[in-house]
Amino acid sequence: MGLFPTFKLSSFRTRLSAEKSALRAALKGILTLALLTCSAFAQSYDAAAEQHILDLANQSRAEAGLAPLKLDPGLTAAAREHSARMASTNQLSHDLPGEPALPQRLAATSKLELSGEAENVGYAPTPDESQNGFMHSPHHRSNLLDADYNLAGIGVVHQGNLIYVTQDFARAQLPHTPTQAANLTIAAVDQIRQQSGLTQLHVSDNASAMSAACAMAHADSLRTPAPHAKYVLRYTTYQPDALPNGAEQAIANRSLHSLTAGTCYARSATYPSGIYWVVLLLD
Repeated sequence: MGLFPTFKLSSFRTRLSAEKSALRAALKGILTLALLTCSAFAQSYDAAAEQHILDLANQSRAEAGLAPLKLDPGLTAAAREHSARMASTNQLSHDLPGEPALPQRLAATSKLELSGEAENVGYAPTPDESQNGFMHSPHHRSNLLDADYNLAGIGVVHQGNLIYVTQDFARAQLPHTPTQAANLTIAAVDQIRQQSGLTQLHVSDNASAMSAACAMAHADSLRTPAPHAKYVLRYTTYQPDALPNGAEQAIANRSLHSLTAGTCYARSATYPSGIYWVVLLLD
């Protein structure tokens, strides 16, 4: 069994009124076992093996008290393509020459709102040996038993007497309309005000804030013009009800009397799987 170290993208939020952060990959540990040589390349996807691996993964998650992963067609398409590339080049890697990075690969095959991604890759003679190897590698096991993930895509490609396996994981969120997302942001502000013993703020018309949020998304930048207010908070988040670090101090200001929230969910070069761009105006 040969395994490559896990590759994981962590969810993050930008700091208050800061420029977007670059996506960072966490590359942990390495487990490399003997690479078995094989003869002529003969590619085929093995849907039965993919389902079996998913069943084994969900069995392990059930034993750990976790919800099962749902097999997603978009993630499966990405995983199969990656396994095919690895098999054709006899390489174990998350970034093969000429191939996009994991977030771009998943974004190309899935239209879901994803808030995090991870990937395991390996090769073995059988699906059971492959999954056994993943479960005995701490970092691969961590991906498989991560409670944050609810979707998986499994790609199994045959080459000679080996199978190349890719497991792509992601968390899909329920989509929100711009109004729903803005209301979740407002509710988060109200909660902070209540905890601080302050009255709720008057909610003003948010047309300008909505427009400003979408302008940021289209520019793929937080540094775009925004309406004037005592405090202007511009940030990105995967969860509309999650406020950026440091927001509490501004929200708990006793001189405030109104708020406006605008949100815009969009994909960009920095966030290929999509993210909420938020403008929060406090006056």
